[in-house]
Amino acid sequence: MFIIELLKNFGNEFCREGLLNVIAFIIALMSALVLHELAHGIVAKWNGDDTAKLMGRLTLNPLAHFDVVGLLMMLLVGFGWAKPVPVNPNNFRNKTKGMVSVSLAGVLTNIILAFVFSLFWVVWARYISMPALANNLYYLDHFMLMLFNLIVSINISFALFNILPLYPLDGYRFLSCFVSQENSFMTFLRRYSLYILLFLLMWNYLPLIDVYSPLSLYMTYLGNGLIDAFLKLWGLIFV
Repeated sequence: MFIIELLKNFGNEFCREGLLNVIAFIIALMSALVLHELAHGIVAKWNGDDTAKLMGRLTLNPLAHFDVVGLLMMLLVGFGWAKPVPVNPNNFRNKTKGMVSVSLAGVLTNIILAFVFSLFWVVWARYISMPALANNLYYLDHFMLMLFNLIVSINISFALFNILPLYPLDGYRFLSCFVSQENSFMTFLRRYSLYILLFLLMWNYLPLIDVYSPLSLYMTYLGNGLIDAFLKLWGLIFV
């Protein structure tokens, strides 16, 4: 369980560093989740739809955006989802443009957050996290490094997970901008996406073949690739 690994600081025992990890995780999770959903609502409003505002979803209050199952998945495996922001495409001034921009708003926000905070991570690790600081303010140093690590990794996970073409994730919303809702494939996705997702998640716990889990391979390799690319880019600038 991901939250237990945090408490153990990815070791064998519960420790003070583990408690700091959990605090950092909560901050990173709330920021990624709230700003993802807020981006959907703001972009929808820019396109002429006030539904999110009228339903109280244009807020930084995380309670307005939490989905119980999505939050549970974050605690268990380290990625999940939030309660979708209500959008009425019929209110958009340009329906296609509005649907495309709203569907991509959350994912792009998460990528931007990961990119920006990877800069903070590199700067802290290179110029602030030094032996003198580690000796006198060890726990502060540990917390800040873990916070930047989790903000980057959680935002990348949010982006990669939400871009999957499964209903009601952003990937499905984006696909629906170009494919009719009455299309047999789209109907299939609306009907069976939950079962597909559950199957992919359960694959992670199947003996012998768990290492071939498509979802884990996708999230791990592409996610780590993006993180490494961001860190290397900033590393080249701050040599």
